[in-house]
Amino acid sequence: MSFLSSQIFSRSLSSILVVLLSFALGFCSEQKNGEGIAYDLTRLLSSPGTKVEGKFPDKDPLPYHWKKNPGRHSNLPTSRKWENTQITFNTDKTLFINHSLDAIYFPPNSSYSFEIQKGSYDFKSLAGILGETFHSAGLQGTLTIEADGKKVQSFVLGDNNRENWKPIEVQVVNDTNLKLIWKSDNAHLYLAEPILYSQSQPQKSNVILIVLDSARKDFFGSYGFPYPITPNMDQLARESVFFENPFSNGNWTKPSMMSFFHSEYSSNLGLGNSWFTTKPYQRKVYYGKKRNNITNVLRENGYYTKTVMNNVFFLDYTTVGIDLGFHNSFQVGMDILDTPALTDHAISFVGEMGKKPFFLHFNLNTPHASYSPPAEDMAVIKKMIPPEVFYKFESPVQRYIGEMHYTDREVGRLLQSLKEKNLYDDSLIIITGDHGELFSPHHDYSYHFIMKTRFGHGETHYDEEIGVPYFIKLPKSAEKKVENRKIPGQSSLVSLVPTVLGLLNITFDPKQFKGVDYSSFIFGNSENPKEKNIYTEGRMSESLRTEEYKYIRRYPGFTSVRRTFDGEPHTMAEELYDLKKDPEERVNLSQDPQPDSLALLSKARIAFQAGHFLNRNKIHIQLPSCPKDKGICNDSGSLQVQGSIYDWIVPKDTRILSTSAKQIQYQTNVSQSPEELVFFTVNPELEADFRLYRNGAPISYRVGRWGLEFVWANPQLLKNLLTSDREPSGWGKSGLPWIYNDASFSGDSESTAQREMGREVKKILETWGYIHE
Repeated sequence: MSFLSSQIFSRSLSSILVVLLSFALGFCSEQKNGEGIAYDLTRLLSSPGTKVEGKFPDKDPLPYHWKKNPGRHSNLPTSRKWENTQITFNTDKTLFINHSLDAIYFPPNSSYSFEIQKGSYDFKSLAGILGETFHSAGLQGTLTIEADGKKVQSFVLGDNNRENWKPIEVQVVNDTNLKLIWKSDNAHLYLAEPILYSQSQPQKSNVILIVLDSARKDFFGSYGFPYPITPNMDQLARESVFFENPFSNGNWTKPSMMSFFHSEYSSNLGLGNSWFTTKPYQRKVYYGKKRNNITNVLRENGYYTKTVMNNVFFLDYTTVGIDLGFHNSFQVGMDILDTPALTDHAISFVGEMGKKPFFLHFNLNTPHASYSPPAEDMAVIKKMIPPEVFYKFESPVQRYIGEMHYTDREVGRLLQSLKEKNLYDDSLIIITGDHGELFSPHHDYSYHFIMKTRFGHGETHYDEEIGVPYFIKLPKSAEKKVENRKIPGQSSLVSLVPTVLGLLNITFDPKQFKGVDYSSFIFGNSENPKEKNIYTEGRMSESLRTEEYKYIRRYPGFTSVRRTFDGEPHTMAEELYDLKKDPEERVNLSQDPQPDSLALLSKARIAFQAGHFLNRNKIHIQLPSCPKDKGICNDSGSLQVQGSIYDWIVPKDTRILSTSAKQIQYQTNVSQSPEELVFFTVNPELEADFRLYRNGAPISYRVGRWGLEFVWANPQLLKNLLTSDREPSGWGKSGLPWIYNDASFSGDSESTAQREMGREVKKILETWGYIHE
């Protein structure tokens, strides 16, 4: 055999081995073909083969109907963004139901043409119309479906379809082209979740992510609660891969759920951690990049995606949430009545889907406050738990236990429905919580932003507030491959996405995600990856948890806390707990002068800094060297920063005075070498005000990439001049202080054209005398 032939044989043999290994390891490859998504038409809108005809506005075509937003994940340019619209019809004002669907928008007399492969498909969609105004009457139009230029079927819509979805189902046989034509003089059409199904798609295991708001893991029997208040979920846990000590990466709903849906910390997504509203600059950062959240990845891999929830953070148009890319979002906002309505809807949904693969996010607001369980659940737990034990719990905790039993009963209804529909065995089911709940009196350190009571969440980082349940029931086809059913040690939800994708044998780039993939360990192909450092963020605070200690840090300007709601405020910028000696986190060692405590604090601070958990914009201030005849110059200054101060890196002898979240003062001595001060901002807002002094006298300074000179400037003006994505030319030689914001997180950087324009503008400004090198 020649060398070339041997190489070909070797490569062929390697390819065969790879295929065989993939078959052995991946349970998805064992599955047969069946009905599934062949074409998801809203995701084809930006495809080169898609043709659009009609008059399409580049702004909201019907602003009176405010419950909608442009689809954020179809890769359309800004001028076409409303062609894909997430829109809500039929709001139920009793339960505050918002049912939002991913749709294609058709203005009057318009059409879309899609290139698709030859085949036989079932086209399924929902059609609804709106008029030019809220009071428009006599609406009428016809939707025609053509395949290769031949009419397949037409559907007439009228006034009765205003904000009322009409099912559209038709079989399409075509060679290359599918065309959707809307003819109307007065009606705007929204064609929701338009999908072409075929019978030749690889069958997949359904994915069901059950998230329980405020569920503490230590109230589950599977995690050690001594009474069986969660029997259905405990049974599921016994059938599952079980994470023994899991934690959330946010201490309230928004930062937690955003982090585990994306396997990235909420602040790094641009969404922050402090409050409910999602501000325009946060949307700009979030939507400025492709987001590989679990919804989008599963949708791209042929799953129909649905969320059933009481969670406004997943609805973009609310100004609170963002669009995660679901086909179908069903949100019930009414507390107490929401739980059975959500369960009923989830049960109905899984029945409708049949054998078509789906991803269901099922998010119950129980056991979240107000802790209002049905009387029947309270009666059950009072019989279950001896009186001498039950009445030692404070009243809110008693009701919380009732809520846990109620939650378990509702989850049990969904699980039973899956079994009855023969969907349970082949489904991958995850149960977790978004965060825990604070009950212990010795942990009552907080601002009390919302609840104004100890019983709640979002203000501390103790284990009881960030500890959550987490277990995954695998599809039956994967069970025989499981080698490790228990995940020892601490883990966190930031690893949920890569682990689930690994279990589903879906290929992904590990660099896309912050978390680790436990699937290889579960199948016995690697060691436990372990999460040695678990980072969690909360309202203007953050923590690092290791197996040894818990380190908690509050942002500048948010370091004052109260022992109780009526207590006296006092400063507590840091907390440190030795988890080996003090697992209940009772003794704060951060101000303990003992050598062991000081050594542990130093170790924790170094580990926290080395973690580089969050990306931030940075304000750079370079102070020029002091003239030789002066010897030492005393420099000082104040910064008023709209984006708030997160942290700083300054020379060792610099004195920092942080008077509030947005204002900071510095004082330092400068010798014959320039000094650089770097201030990290919480939010990517660019407005800022600077006042600089040398030896007590005000001095002018340069800003941004062009080095324009100011003694004081309006913050709104500076906003447009301050950024520079690189160290400005002349930075090290300037005789004046120089300030710029690197915008390294928010991405407000220059294009090549802008950079060239900037050089030309700089030369012009130099000739005008505004810039002096």
